[in-house]
Formats: sequence, structure tokens, C-alpha cells
Amino acid sequence: MSTRVLVLGGGLAGLLAARRHARGGARVTLVERREDVGGAVRGVDLGGILVNAGAEAYGTGSGAVDALLSDLGLGEHVVTPRAGLGSRVVSDAGALVSPPGGLLGIPGDPLSREVRAALGTTGALRAWVERLLPASFGFADGVSVAEYVRRRMGARVAERLVSPIIGGVHSADPHTLELASVLPRLEETVRETGSLAAAVRRLRPQPHASAGTAVRALDPTMALLPGALADDLIAHGGTMLGGTRAVGVRRGGTDAADAQPDAPDAAWQVRLEGAHTGTLAADHLVIATDPGTARDLLLGNGAAEADGSDADADLAEVARAIPSSPAVAVRLVLLALDAPQLDAFPSGTGALVAPGTRGIRAKGLTHASAKWEHVERAARERFGPHSHVLRLSYGRPGEVLPGDDALTDEQVTDLALADASAILGTALSREQLRAARTVTWRRTMRQARPGHRAALEDLDRILGSAGLPLELTGAWRAGTGLDALVRHDGRTS
Repeated sequence: MSTRVLVLGGGLAGLLAARRHARGGARVTLVERREDVGGAVRGVDLGGILVNAGAEAYGTGSGAVDALLSDLGLGEHVVTPRAGLGSRVVSDAGALVSPPGGLLGIPGDPLSREVRAALGTTGALRAWVERLLPASFGFADGVSVAEYVRRRMGARVAERLVSPIIGGVHSADPHTLELASVLPRLEETVRETGSLAAAVRRLRPQPHASAGTAVRALDPTMALLPGALADDLIAHGGTMLGGTRAVGVRRGGTDAADAQPDAPDAAWQVRLEGAHTGTLAADHLVIATDPGTARDLLLGNGAAEADGSDADADLAEVARAIPSSPAVAVRLVLLALDAPQLDAFPSGTGALVAPGTRGIRAKGLTHASAKWEHVERAARERFGPHSHVLRLSYGRPGEVLPGDDALTDEQVTDLALADASAILGTALSREQLRAARTVTWRRTMRQARPGHRAALEDLDRILGSAGLPLELTGAWRAGTGLDALVRHDGRTS
């Protein structure tokens, strides 16, 4: 009899794990609390066109996602950003071209024209003399991105180049984001090359590539990916239970009245509620949820105390080892506009905004119809020849989302229009608005605090010594981005 695998969570990490086990011959059941799968990889309707409502692209550095898409038959849907536009960094100093060839904003060429414009001559020279420092300088256990960059290249690099990217892309505070978690290869590469700038050049070998162009996407949206993974799972005999959530996990047999009578020797019994209430037996369990949910399930659905006194001892030890990875809520405001003044793409593919920039509450703007030609085509077919799609992002650590304060939905849209006007340097009005949509993610963007990597290493050790038929996966363990999730799943296989 084939192995019974139960996957809890239908985000991308859960779908990847389910597909891997199903292709290996297991009988796989995937449980997802929502009716649909994909997590933060989804599309929404914006006035009659499909646009990304979560992840809009994937990194191409490792080639892992491209290989997956080819295997799923999605290669013909892969698109690249419009060439030659670049992006901007907006601060109180104005809107400046993002220096090309950087890594999380860390410049590979501190004396380039773009870096000098952003930092000034003094700041650029301070960054350039970093090459004279010992390679080991700045590294320490749990050091944050901001502290390391400040030590080696100076405060201006950390504040004007790195902070907007960390806040806009990772929804994190660079002062609390652990360097080793977000850039695990950096320390080794700095020691090999002798400087941070040289390490950036090695890790980003295209020094003239515009910021944000080392990505690809899918036409019409990235939602094709989870859809294809779900289809592949079903094609290999898997089962999907939507609208259902796990509320209890037990090891071994169970005396529960609704337990499967033909599976008393199963390694796991999982109690479900929702559209498919009951208990499922499994030989192997994959928990692909956020870390808090995973911890609660292993401790007995949160009923046990954190010390595990009322929980299975082995499961409690694993639960205690799951690192705290607090989430930052993010709100996206999607706008479709009739705006001839944007035809020249005044901020290229978009802009990231430095924290504290006066008069702008958004942390970033993507000019989606400038960045992606398929979005431009869809918008112009639907709304006319001067149509544009903008995506504004809100939510840094510690900030209240617009709309969670006193703002109404209409006022949130007005705020997005005002922020877009300031970022793009051109006035945009409600009269130009053709459609608006707000999307909120509250548990998706996880923060790797100092000590996160060491905690994950402890978790790996505990899982290995326990010998449990158990996997824990998700962005909190793999890292941010689709590429990180796919690579992590590949290492698990």
C-alpha cells in the first residue's frame, strides 16, 4: 500500500510538497482553509482585466522557477519586464534612478553615476572605501542588514538605498531583519572576494542590469502557477479538500470517535473542521502553514501551555523550536487610470519609497502596465489607448494600514491617487480613475529577526533526531520569494 501523505496548507509551499509526494507515488490529500489554493499567489479582476493581487513575479537567479514552469507546461506564458526602463528610489531628496547591479540596494559600484546621485559625493566615497576594511569586519551572529551595511558602507547606503528595498519588497525593517537569513551566501562571498562591493558584483553578475529586471512573470497572472500545481497534483491521484482546516494533530492511533477505523496504526490522526469535518489518517504529515498555526497544531491546537506540559513531548519540542517570525500586514491598492501623462513612464517600472518621506504614505509603487507589456495590452483593450495600471503598497513594520485607521474605502483610494501623483511627479485625479481594488495580506510577509537562521538550524536538528514522519515548510522556513520556496522544496526531496 502506498504511503498516505496529508498536507496542511494550500499555499505555494503546500502545493509544491503535495506535488512532490504525489509524483513519488504517495496518496496525497491537501487541506486548505480557503475554497481556492495559492496563498499570496493569486489574481483579481480590476474593472474587467486580470491583475496580480500578490506575488507579481519571480527571481530568475537560480533557474529553479523557470525549470518548474517548463515542467508544468507554462513556458509559453513566461514574460519578461519591458527593457530599458529601470526604476526609482523616492525620498525627501527626490526621485532618483535606482542604481543598477545592486543587491537589496547594496551597490556593486559605489562610484557609479546613479549611486553618487543618491548618496552625494561624500556618501559615495564612504561606500567606496569599504574595500579597505578587513573582509570579516561587520559580521556578527544575528547582525541585521542595516547594521552590517552601515558598518561597512555608511549610513547613507543603509538609509537611502537599502531601507526602501527592504521595506518595499520584504515589508521588513532592515534594523531587525537578519542578514544571514535574507542573504545566506553573503558572508562567505565577502570573505572570498575581500569586500562587500565585490561580493555584490559576484552575486549580481550583471552590473548594468536595471533594478527589478532580474525577474519574470506569467501572462495573464502568476495565479497560473498554483493552478497548474493543483492540476498536476490531481493528475497524479491527489485529493484536495477546500474550505477545511486542521484543528488537531495526534501521533499514532487515537480513541477519537470519528477516527478512521481502518487506520489504527497510522503515524498521524488529524482532526478537520469545515466542508470536510472528520479525522484523516496519514503516514506522513506536511504542515505548510504560518509558523504560529504550525506551533499550535503541534501543541494540541493551542490548548497546551507553551512549555508543552499537556502536549506530546516530541511534538512540543519541535513546536518550541519553531522560530517566532512575526507577520507584517500589507495592503495593496490597484488602480486603472486613463492618464496620457503616464504614457512616457515617468518612473520607469515603478519606485520604492524611503521611510519617513514627507507627503507619501505608500512604501512602493509598481507601474504594472509599464513593467509588463501584457498588462498594458489588456488595459488598453479594456479602457482605451492611454490606460495604465498602478499598484501601490502600504505596510511597514509598526505602521497602521490605511483603512485600519479612520479612512473609508473611498479615502484609501484618494490616498493612493495622491501618493501616486507624488511618486510619479504628475497630478492624477478621480476623474481619470476607471477601476480600483484593494487587497489585504495580513499573515504573508514574515520577518526573519536576528537569530532566525540559528533557530532554523536547531529546528532541523530536532526534527532529524526525533525521526518523525513530519515536514514543516513555508516562507518562514524557506525565505521570501517564489524562487526560495521552489529551491527549498527541491532540497527537501
